[in-house]
Amino acid sequence: MPPFLADEQRNYKIIFMILSVSLALAAVWAFFDEDVTRRPWKQWQRLYAQLLDHGADQVAVAQLVVPELQVVDRCTTCHAGIDNPAMVGGNHKVLQVHPQRDTLLKHHPSLQFGCTPCHRGQGLALTEGTAHGPGDPHWLEPLLRGPYVQASCLGCHAATEHLAGAEILAKGKQLFTELGCAGCHAIGPEAPPRRGPSLVHVAQKLLPGYMVTWIANPEKRRARYQMPQFWPKAATDPSEATRRDREVLAIAAYLLEKSEAWPMASAATAVAGERAALGKALFDQVGCRGCHALGGGRDTVRIAEPKAAGSGDAWADFGGNDAPGDASPVALAAAATIDFAPPLGEVASRLQPGFIANWLRDPSQYWREARMPTPRLVEGETLYIQSYLHSVATLPVPPTPAALATPRDPKLVEQGLKLITVYGCAGCHEIPGFATDARPGPDLADYGSKDPRDMLQPTPPPPRHQRTWERATEAKLLAPQALSAGTIKLVMPDYGLQPEQVQALAVFLRGLRSQTIPAAYRAEPAGGQARLQAENLIQERGCQQCHQLRGLNGAILRYYEQAHLAPPSLDVAGKRLQPQWMFSYLLEPAPVRPWLQVRMPQFRFTPAEAENVTAWLAENAGKAGGLRPMPIHAVSPQRAEMGAHLFERLKCVTCHRLVRGDGVETAQLAPDLGLARQRLDPAWVRNFIEDPGKVLPGTKMPQFFPDGQSPTPDVLGGNVAAQMELLVDYLMNLGLLPVGAEPPAPVRKGAP
Repeated sequence: MPPFLADEQRNYKIIFMILSVSLALAAVWAFFDEDVTRRPWKQWQRLYAQLLDHGADQVAVAQLVVPELQVVDRCTTCHAGIDNPAMVGGNHKVLQVHPQRDTLLKHHPSLQFGCTPCHRGQGLALTEGTAHGPGDPHWLEPLLRGPYVQASCLGCHAATEHLAGAEILAKGKQLFTELGCAGCHAIGPEAPPRRGPSLVHVAQKLLPGYMVTWIANPEKRRARYQMPQFWPKAATDPSEATRRDREVLAIAAYLLEKSEAWPMASAATAVAGERAALGKALFDQVGCRGCHALGGGRDTVRIAEPKAAGSGDAWADFGGNDAPGDASPVALAAAATIDFAPPLGEVASRLQPGFIANWLRDPSQYWREARMPTPRLVEGETLYIQSYLHSVATLPVPPTPAALATPRDPKLVEQGLKLITVYGCAGCHEIPGFATDARPGPDLADYGSKDPRDMLQPTPPPPRHQRTWERATEAKLLAPQALSAGTIKLVMPDYGLQPEQVQALAVFLRGLRSQTIPAAYRAEPAGGQARLQAENLIQERGCQQCHQLRGLNGAILRYYEQAHLAPPSLDVAGKRLQPQWMFSYLLEPAPVRPWLQVRMPQFRFTPAEAENVTAWLAENAGKAGGLRPMPIHAVSPQRAEMGAHLFERLKCVTCHRLVRGDGVETAQLAPDLGLARQRLDPAWVRNFIEDPGKVLPGTKMPQFFPDGQSPTPDVLGGNVAAQMELLVDYLMNLGLLPVGAEPPAPVRKGAP
């Protein structure tokens, strides 16, 4: 064999040997990779089988396909115990049962919904790195972590207000509404009502000096509807403060120049003497305290327990839940906070003389979208309250800047027009000349899908793996203008949000995605849109400030020594009252309880709104909604006479108001029984007569049939059930009784 052929053969042997070793190593690596490196799911499945004592070692990819949602998930390949209630406690977290299985999986079975519609992530992946996307914020669908998982609920539950397991999302949605974010940023086709007060007649409302102070440094007057800060750096940057002062004057000049006339019936501002004293009594009595605190610590009484003159009043203005040390148990039970409406202690330094009296006549005449109801005061009473509020003021009236005095500089007014456009003031306020302007901020309908690479990052920028959607959004909400850089000048105002508020808002924004959810997966609120509208109305009108609702006492209760002196509970209203009467009362309230000093205001409900609220109150009390007739039985003359006899024996009119046939009224300590036929549900009356304290805790109504015994054994043989039915029939037929069965004369003190 020639030498060169022997060398060539030797070279081939070496090559084949290298290839054989490489193939063997590749085979070993393939087996190792299959079981250990790239297939950890097999280990989890084997461990899961051992924990369940299956004794089997069969592993396979678990794949779930949901065509309606375009979902292909393999998540349960590793998370095998996610729907197994036995997998709780000491097991590894990968195999543990879903932490909210009873709350979430009960209504969202994994076979129907999958995992990624809620948690996101890469459903087809079989390793943690590719499925969860850790360390790479730009992964197509990174896993949602912590409270951000709640953001996915918005896809199917967009119309649901209170969703179990999504409390942070609900808080963020509420903040988005209350802060007026939708005034600048669209998230749907319809523009919401403006959250800020109308500025169409602002010259008749606000003092010019106060306008400048407020726009430059708005104070947080209440938890809701707060005015943001447009120049947050002015406190530390002199040049920014100079710019702020110049721009504030221009904005105020435009608003004052374009303010439209509003006829004011009176500008009387007398603050001393009897008028202010009468106004203070009215402020205490008619219900102003349910929504407003004074804020100056100069009030004097707790209702039903006057204090000595000059003693001061520790009760006047505590807006939170911390009552003074001498608080009664009833006051301590008041859970709501008195911050629903602005404090009124210093209105004389803010409002034009005479504005309060004119506003109280009918707030909607000044601002058609005003949430404050009409308090149903007569002419003199509005002036009394105005005088009282001016009498408690301690701050001086701020002077009017020279630039705002008439005639105003047209160039300054023109500059104000441009600034109002730039800052988007018309997104929250109705302003002359801005009736049809579009919202100034970007559309947020798909903000939750935004790529972090397209978002402004804090300065200096964080490491690349920390440049996430969540971090960028939270930084923007905490200090919006801090992200300005180079030619990018942000004008989004600063609301001074707390970290927990920022996170809640970010969770809500994360859920805003332009995705199409099949109708079968979209959850409608219980009771539909009508119930949702009713809940929103009850919240926006502040019903909970005076009435007990969802077990929480109204804020105004803290001013009363006894619960029965405060407005009645709404939790039982739907069970106690007839729907037709409730509907009429909401449209046109009238006095029912003579002893109550609080007046139900006129909320200006439309008939449709009143019907929705009526249905909601009934459903909230466990009854069917809708305007429905009550089963009222007619009575014979003989049964009416027997009922009148029992009614007289029980001395009902010793407390209850009742107008007799001759026009004489009885007592004024309890509701008018003459309204029972139109007002009360007969079934509720029956239960109330049997055990008043159980049905209506705190009532002063005595129990006439303790231990099932009757105080009148000679009526109907002493049969308690029959006597109660007789009383119900008699009460439900008052006003329809035949001649000769008129209600009895009142029982006077000392009478036999």
